[in-house]
Amino acid sequence: MRPEDSDFLLINNTTEDNTIVEYFDSEEDKDLAKFAEIVKTKPNCNQKHFIVYRGDDYCAVETDNVENTYIFSSTREPFIMSKLVEGLETIDTLIEEDKRFKAMLAKHVPQPGFKLRDANGEIIPDGKGFSLQIVGDPEEVLDKEDDEDTEGLPEEEKLYDDDWLFAFSDSTEEYGYALCASPGNGDIFECETIDDIVYLKHEGGYLYFPTDSNSSSIYIGEAVPTKEQRIEIYYDDDGDIYLTAFEGSNYVDCDWIKCSFGVIGLYGSTKPMKLRIHM
Repeated sequence: MRPEDSDFLLINNTTEDNTIVEYFDSEEDKDLAKFAEIVKTKPNCNQKHFIVYRGDDYCAVETDNVENTYIFSSTREPFIMSKLVEGLETIDTLIEEDKRFKAMLAKHVPQPGFKLRDANGEIIPDGKGFSLQIVGDPEEVLDKEDDEDTEGLPEEEKLYDDDWLFAFSDSTEEYGYALCASPGNGDIFECETIDDIVYLKHEGGYLYFPTDSNSSSIYIGEAVPTKEQRIEIYYDDDGDIYLTAFEGSNYVDCDWIKCSFGVIGLYGSTKPMKLRIHM
């Protein structure tokens, strides 16, 4: 960790949680092998890996092989850290999951003439309203085994507690409405095709990523998004969709603030959010 990033310790109370802290002034200054040896002498610390915080991102390092690393953004920190600490993921499984997802994206890169389709494969014409439903990950579906509505369904077809996307009025005047999720009926969206590029819209505004902000959220604005602000749509093999940043460089997930409210944005978990389109 760089000295200028030390406020991170105060914010996250890391020094009170069996944590060893080593500062470095530059990339060249840090000695990962030396720090790994220190970790091995501290039985209360996680012996499998440690985290290097670099201000802009994080790097998980395997204690027994410091050449084996996994870099992730600050928006992914809560997800990745919890998975590593709980032993649900390793550096190798995180790397493999990223490779699998990128390979899937590579198979479904939007081509010229790309058209948005609903869950039944029907083309959605520009201006036609539709809703977006979150397709549940089996790990996130709670108590579905005893739910009569989902009994007998394949795991991939079970949904969260009927969660849909909607536009929520953000407290900042600069960006207005943010994309969120909650149980119940969602908002109506539509698409518009400009120069063979499909843009998602809501009430006349375009969904986009604000590149001039530290926010990870998706907002709705009047201007056509720039290339860097653009939301890209990728189809999975089953017809559901993923939303990503430009050229799949990061992907969209839902940060559940509480059970009934989540914020949609670039959190890039290893299991990104799938959406199902309903007309």
